[in-house]
Amino acid sequence: MAGHGPARGAAAALRTLFALPTDITLQFLLGFTLGNVVGMYLAQNYDIPNLAKKLEEVKKDLDAKKKPLVHEAASSTAFGIH
Repeated sequence: MAGHGPARGAAAALRTLFALPTDITLQFLLGFTLGNVVGMYLAQNYDIPNLAKKLEEVKKDLDAKKKPLVHEAASSTAFGIH
């Protein structure tokens, strides 16, 4: 009767326990590698905008639009007080 009972269940549980992190690690590495390969392909073959520069432009535009409003609200002429 060797191979039956709790010992067999424990061995199966240990195999599952050790297989799970291996599967997760393998899935992560495959996804990471595929993502990098696709990113390199797109960067070389298409005109991808530089998001850092776009973000800086948006910040400058928002600051330029915001400053006159703040200045006008702080001045007494904005409220009609002379």
